[in-house]
Amino acid sequence: MLRKTVLSLAAFGAVAGAVLGGAGIASASPASSGASGILDSGINFSEPQGSQGIGGNDGECITVHIPATGSLQSFGGTMTLWTGADCKTGDAAVLTDSVANIPATFGAGFAHVQSIFIGDNAPAKPVAGASAIIDSGKNFSEPQGSQGINGNVGDKVNINIPATGSIQFVSGTLTLYTGPNLTGQSLVVTHDVADLAALGFGQVHSVLIGAAA
Repeated sequence: MLRKTVLSLAAFGAVAGAVLGGAGIASASPASSGASGILDSGINFSEPQGSQGIGGNDGECITVHIPATGSLQSFGGTMTLWTGADCKTGDAAVLTDSVANIPATFGAGFAHVQSIFIGDNAPAKPVAGASAIIDSGKNFSEPQGSQGINGNVGDKVNINIPATGSIQFVSGTLTLYTGPNLTGQSLVVTHDVADLAALGFGQVHSVLIGAAA
């Protein structure tokens, strides 16, 4: 995965300590919980409209200043992305690792994250739901990428990768559709499928979390 060469907050603090400490020796600093990373305006860690360093201790609310949010490179810790400006309004999504395509992973509303809470303060969600990974190639290969799918029963997910060849299940039930916005042919799946084309689903355009009524 492509990453930028950057100093984490901890590393930066160590360097600063060495400079300010006088003899070029950094004094040990107490370990603190928190999170750090880089929020990029484009998907796949690109910066068409800039990027923003994110970092802080648990409980802090970071205001996002870039106009679009496409991906995030995580250097560690847990963050909660919010579509509202105060870390408590709008939709929330908890992130614990790097994400190459935030809107595809968490929904179109997250194309403009407005604030980030350091830690997990997302409201509790119903347990019922499903999660899986759709791969662009057969046999769980990714010649044209892959897309994570998750949500609660009744949620709709549009598929953004150019081809769909297989699906790896984590939990729950999904209904696949050949058309956008839950149109076209449908297929209920509850387990891994190594070759979607063999079932007539060479291109999935949308997914319903749960079984269609």
